[in-house]
Amino acid sequence: MLRNFVLLIILFGGLNANQLYNKIENFIGKKQFVLHNNLINMLFKDKSSFYITNKQLDYMMILRTLKENGLLNLKFKRPKEVSIEFHTNTDAIKSLKILNETLKSMGYYYYFTKEVNYKSPNQNLVWIIRFKAEYALDPLLLIKELKLKSCKIIDIQKQNNTSWLYQLDTTNANITEAIKIDNNEKVILQKPLKAYFLQVDKAKTLQIIGRRLNHWFPYIVFYDKHLSILKVIKKNRIYKGYKTKIPTGTKYIKITDLYTLINIKRGLSIIVR
Repeated sequence: MLRNFVLLIILFGGLNANQLYNKIENFIGKKQFVLHNNLINMLFKDKSSFYITNKQLDYMMILRTLKENGLLNLKFKRPKEVSIEFHTNTDAIKSLKILNETLKSMGYYYYFTKEVNYKSPNQNLVWIIRFKAEYALDPLLLIKELKLKSCKIIDIQKQNNTSWLYQLDTTNANITEAIKIDNNEKVILQKPLKAYFLQVDKAKTLQIIGRRLNHWFPYIVFYDKHLSILKVIKKNRIYKGYKTKIPTGTKYIKITDLYTLINIKRGLSIIVR
């Protein structure tokens, strides 16, 4: 019995080592993996520390170790077209917004969407983008940003030098740009650089108070927790303030001007009850 148990541990350890080393080879390429084999063995000798669970690799630890030791080469000899493919497991619209937000926070504003596909019944998202750059998108920085939004990394695959695939669990992901407003709290919003995006919890009424000299044409959108639209309010005349019922199930609210943000450049005040 003891002998079988020891053999099982050895076999499991070997499988873990193969999984870890296969992923390292995928990230840095076979040539670099063979060339730096001794260094890799030394850096990753404590294999268990590069796993979150028995089967789930800790991609942040792996990529950080490779990057800090000069083994993760992301630079091209000349600008090339880079392809990034994202697969998420739920809430396609919300996941897409979170990914867009993440890329912008990393300084990526200009990219071309090659494909976007929502798959039923769980609304799995497949989103492929392309952009031209001298560097591949840094996977370590991307992971850090995604973790801030509570996205879990399921798998990362380097398909070739210019193409990467990310599989993400966005079940508990959150939209960090949303301003959380508690019931009966008055929040003063300053000059907007983009539409205000609010997060509420079981609120029933929304009151918006404009500032003096604003020329606000209300444009308000209510979303549920999946970011599906529940209701849209558009007003083609100037309002100093606006009060309305909040649809049942509302989690997020977007507030902007129907024409231009300049009309509310002095900001707005918000109260939800």
